Amino acid sequence: MKHGLIAAAILGGMMTLTGCGQGKVEGKDISASSSAGNIGKAYVAEITRIADALETVNDEASARAAAAEIRIAADGLKNMEKELGGKVSGLKAMQIFGSNYEALASSQLRMMTALTTLQAQHPELMEIISEETDRLGE
Repeated sequence: MKHGLIAAAILGGMMTLTGCGQGKVEGKDISASSSAGNIGKAYVAEITRIADALETVNDEASARAAAAEIRIAADGLKNMEKELGGKVSGLKAMQIFGSNYEALASSQLRMMTALTTLQAQHPELMEIISEETDRLGE
């Protein structure tokens, strides 16, 4: 019995660690055959990358660093759009975003809040990142 409990604990630990080295899914990793779950995770990861970058902007150097991060996110989002054919059916969208709704809404709110704050308080820094943020709408 004692050995059974130890074996179960070791097996449980190994199963817990199995996913640790996989890393997060990003837009660049998405292909037409990606699962809805991975597509949703990648989209949230890219929006979160943008929000994180925008929230760090407080001077010219941080604005340039944020612009570089936004470019990476925009490239990931563009890859997703290209791989998915630019359209997602309503059912597929529900599958993609259903389990990621809270994280997506939170990241989008953070992104919009940071953009609004930057525009109001530091328009000169907003100009530095605007080329990259404009790419998001293309």
